[in-house]
Amino acid sequence: MEKDRERLSDYFKEMKGLEESTRDYYIKVSTDQDFNDQEVKGTFERISKDEQKHAEIIEKIINLIKYNV
Repeated sequence: MEKDRERLSDYFKEMKGLEESTRDYYIKVSTDQDFNDQEVKGTFERISKDEQKHAEIIEKIINLIKYNV
């Protein structure tokens, strides 16, 4: 059981890292001074916030696994 919990937790930690990496990419584009398309920058900013929400949800899942599985 403990081995399964660790494996599942590791999977979700990896997923969280991907969400955070994606969030960081969208932030980078949305704040790039050399990129002038404000509509795209605004869209990327909104997407970065969605990615942050995804990372937070995954953190909750990790905690559920850690304390309840």
